[in-house]
Amino acid sequence: MVPLVYLVEIGYSPVTIGLIYAASGVANTIGYTPFGVLADRFGRKMFLILGSALPALAYAIFGLTLDPYLLIVASVIGGVGLAGGLATAITSPAVLPLLAESSPNENRTTLFAVYQGVYTVGLSAGSFLSFLPSVLTSGLSQRDIAAHSESYFVMAVLMVVSVIPLLLLGERMKGGRASVDATSPPPGEGPAEGRPEPRRFGSITSWSKIAKFSIVFGISGLGFGVIIELLPTWYNLRFAVSEGTVGVWVAAAQLLSLVALPAIPFLVRRQGTINVSVRAGIVSCIPLIMMPFSGSFELAASLFVVRSMIMSIYVPVIQSYIAGAVSERERATTFGIVFTAWGVANSAGTVLAGDLLGANLLIIPFVIGSAAYLSSSLVIFRFFRGKRLPEEAPVTLVGPQNTPASH
Repeated sequence: MVPLVYLVEIGYSPVTIGLIYAASGVANTIGYTPFGVLADRFGRKMFLILGSALPALAYAIFGLTLDPYLLIVASVIGGVGLAGGLATAITSPAVLPLLAESSPNENRTTLFAVYQGVYTVGLSAGSFLSFLPSVLTSGLSQRDIAAHSESYFVMAVLMVVSVIPLLLLGERMKGGRASVDATSPPPGEGPAEGRPEPRRFGSITSWSKIAKFSIVFGISGLGFGVIIELLPTWYNLRFAVSEGTVGVWVAAAQLLSLVALPAIPFLVRRQGTINVSVRAGIVSCIPLIMMPFSGSFELAASLFVVRSMIMSIYVPVIQSYIAGAVSERERATTFGIVFTAWGVANSAGTVLAGDLLGANLLIIPFVIGSAAYLSSSLVIFRFFRGKRLPEEAPVTLVGPQNTPASH
């Protein structure tokens, strides 16, 4: 669904919409780190199930009321906006370590790409559901508000059903202890492979890497909040397009991004995870900065499709690098802290975007956001140039000079 355009159509100002969506990012900020630590401590499966069920409550609230204060509550709980509120704060630090522990190191990036593909298909289906209210309105002669309410109830039921497969999910690492076939951590971090290690609450050995990853994700979170979070609102203000039209193009961007996913294993083998991340991040800024100067909605949306295809490479590759760079026993904690930095910046960026759009400043968000994304890629290169994961073969490095790879 694309509720942003609907909120504009019923009279909400961009500033109010920005606050509703920023609340989701604030909830991320509060929840990511503690839930990441708890997932490493007590096991990740239970948190994945809990976080996956919470959006049903958020959707039910959206279906029952248009009160802006209650919509903020729904945004905090989850399921409103890409930030996802507490629901995403609970699931995100848990799901990626669960994926990483289910695959050998050399296949991890491929598995993360597959996960990205499945997730993208789900987002695309949700975007196509933007037509559901209009179908209910025209086909069943319902009022627009009633049609949207029923659509949210449908999504709430879908979220409840989605939890069922998770109940059958296995977990190798529970309560801070891994089985004897645990993934070996990077040299100098954690025990040797096969030696169980008790997970002491609060003990973290990768602070330096976590701090660097947090800076990278904080900068990109600002770019996401300033541009992407309120992009459907920008489309509506700039080109006066409907909710259904925006939903189709958002779905197209997500589906077409699947085209790039099969190339990820090949690119990583040839260039290495860091080089692929840096190059994808930089190239993705080109269509983004061109969007506000587009003469039509179709051109702007097409540029975003191109950007989405490039970012579909960046996301699983950088996530795989993070998972491989730290000890298996603190992966959820790492992702929790890193995503907290993203959430802080995303919230600030969303509020800023709401103010800018409310003042009809439709170009400045793209300037700020593109600069943030570009800076994030350059910071990755600065921090991790030449620092390969144990499973990676030597690669040619980005930049004018090659330096010996080191850990």
